[in-house]
Amino acid sequence: MFGKKTWIIGIILFLLLIVVSIFSTSNTPEQYPAYLVESPSPTGLKAIYTYLDKNGYDVSKEDTLPTMTKETLRILVNPPVFTDQTIENHYLDYIREGNTIVLAKENPDGLFNLETEYTMTETFNSEPQTTEADYQGETLKVLPNSFVRLVTNDDDNVLLEDNAGAVAIEREIGEGSLIVLLEPAWLTNEHITEYDHTQALFNLMPFEESEKVIFDEYSLTASGGLVSHFGLYPGWAYVLLVQGIIITIFILWNQGKRFGPIYPVREETVRLSNERLRAIAIWQTKGKNYHTSIEYQLEYLKEVIRQQYGIPYHHSWKERLARMEGKTETISAKELGHIAQGIETISSRKSLNKQEYLSWSAKIDKIREEVE
Repeated sequence: MFGKKTWIIGIILFLLLIVVSIFSTSNTPEQYPAYLVESPSPTGLKAIYTYLDKNGYDVSKEDTLPTMTKETLRILVNPPVFTDQTIENHYLDYIREGNTIVLAKENPDGLFNLETEYTMTETFNSEPQTTEADYQGETLKVLPNSFVRLVTNDDDNVLLEDNAGAVAIEREIGEGSLIVLLEPAWLTNEHITEYDHTQALFNLMPFEESEKVIFDEYSLTASGGLVSHFGLYPGWAYVLLVQGIIITIFILWNQGKRFGPIYPVREETVRLSNERLRAIAIWQTKGKNYHTSIEYQLEYLKEVIRQQYGIPYHHSWKERLARMEGKTETISAKELGHIAQGIETISSRKSLNKQEYLSWSAKIDKIREEVE
């Protein structure tokens, strides 16, 4: 299929492409998942973390479940809804011990017994637009992204609301409290300094009253949600995979390639008549049904003679061929008489051998060609 030289050249090019791919991918910028503290990307939290650290706050990040300390502020940004109820119960016990958790999530329905409802107002168009939110009588200009609003209880303290409903609330649980914010994007590097987002965040989160501020990354790292589909294996493995697919396609294409001329399909009428006659002839020959085959040929010859000369079916072969005398060019009248006598003889017999069959088939074909 391929020559030895072709294989060698292909392998060299294949290895060269792998080397180039490894060196080219090693210089690509590092990809950061959203809401990570060390991420400088627009979706990261490095800006607010660095600000708190530079201004004397005791700030840190943790990727483990919280320990039962007191008077700490723990920030959870866009965590998943925990499938393991024991994890959620652990966070609730942490709050009851006198700590504060800030939950920033666009739709926290089902998490920590929270409920939300969808709302559609003029604010939510195809493109986000700013709106005015109220914080204890103070009007703040913000950019909403969430299409839900919190369902509040009588004991909840609404911290921030707009014309669509509650955007942030505080709920006391035991000795601590749970602060819920529907806008995690306000904490990101891209949006924290836009509009009045910074002021809103510092109004909602009790940084001053907390001894320690912790950014919780356990819910992100432990859930496996930060692992990219292309980060499961090293880059060279994906290069090999792609190259293998390409080589397989070329091999299959080469094996399935058709060489030589393409013959046009014969007309349907030609295919039907010729193929049917050949099939019947092969069947008769293999089954040694020579006498039956001769009878079929004679019946067909009768029909051809009737159509050409108007000689009826009920005439004998002697009468039929006698009326054809002078109308054939290559068959004499004497020969027609011998053929007629022979046809009546073989018609009265019950079987024929192969030699007789071939001989009489040739004679019948000769008459048919003259008539047609």
